[in-house]
Formats: sequence, structure tokens, C-alpha cells
Amino acid sequence: MVSLTRRLLLSDNPSSGDNTDDGSPRTEETDFDANMVLVLAALLCALVVALVLNSVIHVFLRRRRESLEAASTNVKSSGLEKRALRKIPVAVFRLRTAGSATECSICLGDFIDGEKVRVLPECNHEFHVKCVDKWLAEHTSCPNCRRSLVGANGGDRATVRVEHGGGAAVV
Repeated sequence: MVSLTRRLLLSDNPSSGDNTDDGSPRTEETDFDANMVLVLAALLCALVVALVLNSVIHVFLRRRRESLEAASTNVKSSGLEKRALRKIPVAVFRLRTAGSATECSICLGDFIDGEKVRVLPECNHEFHVKCVDKWLAEHTSCPNCRRSLVGANGGDRATVRVEHGGGAAVV
């Protein structure tokens, strides 16, 4: 009897055990191993897909950032040239009656009596010189009314009139 028990333990094909329809033995261990292999294969595939997707998104975002940077450098260079900016008159601000603008609409700081302001030629809006110069280095229009300072023929309109009813004196 001892030899029979030893023989059953050492045997690959025990006579008593779980048998499938085709007669091969089936144990819980082989089911667990097969399931574990399937789970690990699925996780490996998911990891590969995630890495590929990450790479595609990374390349897409890098190209988009580069195109935005290229577009922003083009926008920055589309402002007025320094030569045209110097043609825009600078005036000394004088306090006026009510109804006149008393603050720079770019920095929202109040004008001080005797302070130098730049007066845009077409619309006569006034701004601090530093504020409007920084704006006009990037744009070609008035920050308030968006009226263009560049003529239709590509020339600048900065040399046009400056008229103020007692507001600013041209320096």
C-alpha cells in the first residue's frame, strides 16, 4: 500500500483526480497559472499602449508649443517700428475740466500735472509714454479704440495732427 501511494504521488497522471472531457487532468494550480499568464499579458499590452500614447501626446504637444512660440514671435514683431514711434507726439499733461481722461488706460495710473504723455494722432487718446511705447512695440492700434496707427499704404499716420482743447501742450 505504501508503494501505491508513493506511485500515485510521483505519477503525472493520477487515476483519481479532476479530469476534463478529453481525459487530461485539471488542477487548480494549472488554472491559476493560466489566469496569471493572461493577466500579466494584458497588463504588458496595456503598458505598451500607454507608453505609445504618451509618446504621441508628447510629440503633439511639443509641436503645438513650437508653433505657438513661432506665432508669438511673429506677433511681437508686428508692432510699430521705433522710427514711427518717435514720430508720435509727446505732450505735457495739464489738469483739465471734468469729462477728460485723467488716467492711463493701460496701467490705470492717474496722470500727474506736468507729466509727459504720448498723444495718439488719430484719436487723441493719451497714455504714459512708457506704457504706450511698450504697447505699440507689439501692436499697431490704439489700446482704447483700436484705431490703426498704420495707413492703408503701409506708412504710418503718426505725423498727423494733435489737437487738444487746453488739455496737452505739444513738446
